[in-house]
Amino acid sequence: MSEVRPLSADDISAVSALYYRILRHSKSPPPPALTAYFRAFYLDGPYRDPEIPALVHVADNGRVNGFVGVHSVPYLLGDRNLRAAFCGALMSEDHESDPLAGARLLKAFVSGPQDVSLSETANLVSETMWTKLRGRTIPGYSFEWFRVFRPGGFAAALAGEKASFIKSLAPLVRLVDRRLPARSSLARLAPMPAPAGLTVEEATFENFADAVRKLSAGKLAHPDWGKGYLDHVLANAVIKPAFGQAHMGLVKTKSGEPIGAFLYHLKRDGIGRVLQIMATPGRLGPVLDLMFAHALENGAVGLRGRSSPDLIASATGRSMIMATISSTVIHARDAALAEPFLAADCMLTGLAGERWNRFFGGDFD
Repeated sequence: MSEVRPLSADDISAVSALYYRILRHSKSPPPPALTAYFRAFYLDGPYRDPEIPALVHVADNGRVNGFVGVHSVPYLLGDRNLRAAFCGALMSEDHESDPLAGARLLKAFVSGPQDVSLSETANLVSETMWTKLRGRTIPGYSFEWFRVFRPGGFAAALAGEKASFIKSLAPLVRLVDRRLPARSSLARLAPMPAPAGLTVEEATFENFADAVRKLSAGKLAHPDWGKGYLDHVLANAVIKPAFGQAHMGLVKTKSGEPIGAFLYHLKRDGIGRVLQIMATPGRLGPVLDLMFAHALENGAVGLRGRSSPDLIASATGRSMIMATISSTVIHARDAALAEPFLAADCMLTGLAGERWNRFFGGDFD
């Protein structure tokens, strides 16, 4: 009889192979570095909660044919400690013989002892499963945004993610982009001028972490960054070789007061991946403008990142494109605990979510 049970060390090879087949679309065996990271992240992680484990689905024949990655995040709701758990990779195979494996995994996950269950990578199928389990979608955190600086380079970079030979066209698209700014209709692609009195300072690991703590403290619900948790997250977040070099910036006033911070990864002439952008209330627009200018100066053809309600409110007039690629969802047995997340009085996604880990942008080959 099939069953759902906690991930064990003996399952790591099978689960990493499943992940490599289903999510990386490869028929080759998984590289040893990927298998090692599965073990390090899901079994040996310093902030792993043994009561909220990753789960496997085992078929009647004893074969692992499904997996849901789970990692715990210590949250604060005001002065109250919350156990939050994020559902990462949810995958299953043998759908014809066992079509409910994914649903069983998700039901077992949300039935765990955590106070709130979350995911920011729910596709249409899994989002439907969440809602059937009385989960809810959080619309303001469910968009991917794009900002184009150089149309030719952006199109080539986006296509090059699927077909590597397109990268050979880079000299041609750079020539096209050099000719485009002369057209007034494309002038809006240039970032807005930096607001007077604000500057960008390259951040160190330490002062970026300080800014994250201060800027997230204004939200009712946010991760508990104490006991080394933020250092652990940042140490992983800056290593994303598939996305490029990490750039951390602080936006400051003339007096040196930090009003915003951003972290993105970039390969020159590529699309930068924004992991985190945050600001004091009402100041996210100028921080966006300065981040756009910073990325353009560093060779970005565009940027992309995850939405938040305040970012959506600041997007007007900034030529940003919004698309739904995956949804952010929440489940809580006590509905009151979900309210700060649904009302956007929270820090969610980015450093507070799933995408800081090396499954996103890591190079395991």
